[in-house]
Order: sequence, then structure tokens, then C-alpha cells
Amino acid sequence: MKKYLILLASLLLFLHPAGAQGYASTADDIALGKLVLAKLAVAPQQDPGAQMIIAAKSLLGQPYEAGTQEGREERLRIYLTRTDCILFAETCLGLVRTVQRCGRRATFEDLAVTLQGSRYRDGVVDGYASRLHYTTEWIQQGVKTGLFKDLSQQLGGVQDTRPIRFMTEHPDSYAPLKGESQYAQDNRRAIRAVEERLDDCVRYYIPRDKLAAVEKEIRNGDILCLATSIDGLDYSHVVIAYREKPGDALGFIHASTSAKKVIIEPRSLAAYLQANTRCIGISVLRVVE
Repeated sequence: MKKYLILLASLLLFLHPAGAQGYASTADDIALGKLVLAKLAVAPQQDPGAQMIIAAKSLLGQPYEAGTQEGREERLRIYLTRTDCILFAETCLGLVRTVQRCGRRATFEDLAVTLQGSRYRDGVVDGYASRLHYTTEWIQQGVKTGLFKDLSQQLGGVQDTRPIRFMTEHPDSYAPLKGESQYAQDNRRAIRAVEERLDDCVRYYIPRDKLAAVEKEIRNGDILCLATSIDGLDYSHVVIAYREKPGDALGFIHASTSAKKVIIEPRSLAAYLQANTRCIGISVLRVVE
């Protein structure tokens, strides 16, 4: 937690002098962000998992949209009214952590500080490759800075030693990596260096056939990262664990690619994994006090 507070203090110096110019957003996104921050701030004292569910439900119905972070100039972009799966989970986490830190004084600028600290390597915006594109590195930094704990190994997870190479092996899928401009070449080189560093990053996931044995250990508000069998990729989806009431089968809230919006998934997690054969298991992250 101490490291996290030090990081946030340095980010405050970076963002606040520029005010709203330190990030890109819209009036609608800022209004929604302020609304959710206020809702979290006045809610009865609750554990972080319960706060994560309040944040997640506040974004129900918001459209799914990929590519909201892309632009020739790399900068912090904050959108709550359109999101993809990991940005949805990260935004909910950012809202909760901001209120934990600032209480009723929390502002949208405070949220920007939190999100920059979780979205960029060491909280520094320095070009395309400074953003944490791979979920593995996002988890690694989140654990290091005290955003959450990775429970995957202690819940019986197995180590995933497969190399991560998806972005550099599919550069045409990413505009900043596509083509032979100096910009694209530099980005590919930088991303490849990131991928090589991740070879030394130990990661664990709970295999899908072991889920039933640990499902009861997963709490509302835990962040679940769905490991994939896709060659070169670590995770393909990120969701927030959710049960309507104790004893229910484990479900989740997510930005759904099929529904094209944020929803409470009608299927249980077990049924969802069964229908998505490329999902080989899950990693479990728990937000800390």
C-alpha cells in the first residue's frame, strides 16, 4: 500500500497542473464518473468487493466498444459510456480505489490519477508501449502497487509458461504496429521488448475443470481474468464475479462482446466456460482494503 500511495503522489504532480488537459474524456463520461464516485462515497461502509459491484451495476447498459484508447498521440483516455472488457473492470477498480483514497472529496481528476497508475507502466505515459497492453503485466503491476491480490496460485492454479507474442505476431490487428513507418517499427520493437520481459513473469490460472472445487472461495467483486488457449495470448476476457444472493451459482458482470454492452451475464461462469472452449481457466484477483 505504501508503494501505491507514493506512486499516486507522483501522479498527482503530473496530472493536476494540467487539469482536464491531462486526459481525454467527454462531458457525458465526466458526469457519469462523478455520479458513480458520489454513489460509492455515500454508500454504507462496505468491503471493496461490495463496492466493486456497486460500481459495476452503475455501468450496466453502457455500450461495448473496442479501440477507445487508440490515437496517434498516446494519452490517458477515460470513457465510462463506452468500454471493452478489461477497461470495464479497470474502471470499476479505479472508481473504488479512488473513493477508498479520497472519500467524499473524490473528483474525476482523482479518478484520472488512479487510472493512469493502473493503466501505464509505473504510471508514466510515454508512448504506445508504455500502456499495459497485456493483462499479465497489468496484473503484475496491480499486485506490486497494492491494487489487488492475485489468489490464483493459492486456489490451486497451475503455472502458465507459454510465451506471450500475440501483438508482434499479429501487428496488422493494431494500428500503431501496422505498416513500415518509423512509428510502427519503433512500436513493434518496444512491444517485443515487453513480450520478452513477460517471459520471466510467473503467472497462474485455475483450470476450468478445477473451478467447481474453488468456486465457493470466489467472492462478489473479485476480478476474474479468463485465460485463453489462443497461441501467444495470455487472457481473452476480464469480468467481475457476482452472485445475486449467497448460494447462487457463481456468475459475473462484464462488457459483453455478444450483447454489445455491459450486462449481468445470464449464464453461470461454469456454463460460460463450457460454451467457450478456448477459455482454459481463470485467474482470480481480489481488491484489497
